Amino acid sequence: MHRLPRPAVLVALLAVLVTVPATRAVAAADPGEGRAAPSGLPHPALYLGVYGGYNLVLNGWDLDESADAGVSPHSSPIAGLRVGVQLNPHVALELGAGFIPYSGDGDASGLAIVYRGDVLVHPLGGDWSPYLDLGAGLYQGASGDFGADADWEIHWGLGLRGMLARWVALRVEARHNLTDSYKDGLAHLIEFTAGFDFFVWTASSGPAPDTDRDGVPDAEDACRTVAGARTARGCPDADQDGIRDDDDKCPDMPGPKMNAGCPDTDGDGLADDLDRCPNQAGPTVHDGCPPPPPDSDGDGLADPDDACPEEAGPSDTLGCPDRDGDGILDRDDKCPDKAGVVSEDGCLPQVIESKFSGAIKGIYFATGSARIQPRSFKLLNEAAELLGQYGNLRIEISGHTDNQGRADNNLKLSQARADSVRQYLIDRGIDGARLVAVGFGQTKPVASNTTTRGRAQNRRIEFRMLPN
Repeated sequence: MHRLPRPAVLVALLAVLVTVPATRAVAAADPGEGRAAPSGLPHPALYLGVYGGYNLVLNGWDLDESADAGVSPHSSPIAGLRVGVQLNPHVALELGAGFIPYSGDGDASGLAIVYRGDVLVHPLGGDWSPYLDLGAGLYQGASGDFGADADWEIHWGLGLRGMLARWVALRVEARHNLTDSYKDGLAHLIEFTAGFDFFVWTASSGPAPDTDRDGVPDAEDACRTVAGARTARGCPDADQDGIRDDDDKCPDMPGPKMNAGCPDTDGDGLADDLDRCPNQAGPTVHDGCPPPPPDSDGDGLADPDDACPEEAGPSDTLGCPDRDGDGILDRDDKCPDKAGVVSEDGCLPQVIESKFSGAIKGIYFATGSARIQPRSFKLLNEAAELLGQYGNLRIEISGHTDNQGRADNNLKLSQARADSVRQYLIDRGIDGARLVAVGFGQTKPVASNTTTRGRAQNRRIEFRMLPN
């Protein structure tokens, strides 16, 4: 059994009252919200409610005259239904039933039902309204270990009811119940509940309120304190386009809602201030301008300007493809996938193809060093001479090692050797912009590293022609 000191009850009830000013402040915020605010509690009106919460037992509760047992149900959840009549903005009458599935000491358990009648007094009225609750009723043991007799109860409480829409209200409440105790005096029970009231019937009680006198009833007016137009749900609308001024990006020029109230002269769905061609209809993808001429191959060059309209290609070749990037169009290139020279119809000269493409035999370095041995000079001089003859060729010089030693050292060595070959060719008059040096270390073997011969093949320099 849970027991709390009486001051705790007052603190709990005070917490409900503290929430009231903040809640009313929220309700009094900007009246120009997107939806029309409710206008107080409907009246006269019939409502049905549901609620749930917790029933806190503060001292010995003699449910169903169990005084001889000297035990009390423990604090338990509670849920219930209610039906009420809102007579006017300040007074409501209601009947309700709550269901309390309780447990007690040992294995005791059961279900109690409380039947009540209540008077709700709303002293302030309004959409979010605190209220005082007074009432009485009966606790009935429906089943369980504490019998099936009935005990009277009286109660009072404080609550807050707020209109979420014209037909539904949120309701929170703290209630102090007095009933029979198996000790001297009365048992004190505190309920904390939250729920909803649904207004299933209302009757008109005179002309609908219209605070700003703009002809739009408050219940339909999204700006209840500022006069406005009916077409904008009672909010100001200077250009009379049906879009309230604070939502209208062009409040002085009428325009459709899809454009946030801005005009669209050509009717293409793009507001004039965003439309590059405001007097010519065009799709959004083209910023409101008429679409450009077709581009059949999708290379970004319109067909009238494309020398190869059915084959995608770059603009610098007038839309014709050049897959190997050697400056010779594929349609004129006998080797379209391998960079070449014009004099060979896009292919490499035979001597370059056979001697200076792939792994280059005849380039030697000092062991563990990037220093080129003199016996390599003749071959490299020949390479420099050929590159000088074919000035549009670009090559990648790649260095490779075997797997002896640490991989990071091998990578550095391969890069240093490729750089040495590149520098040698530059020293022989070849433009460095045509030469790219890269080291791959031991990552691209062409033979097995388990044999002396295989390792020798893996220690190599390769030339590869690059696109221009």
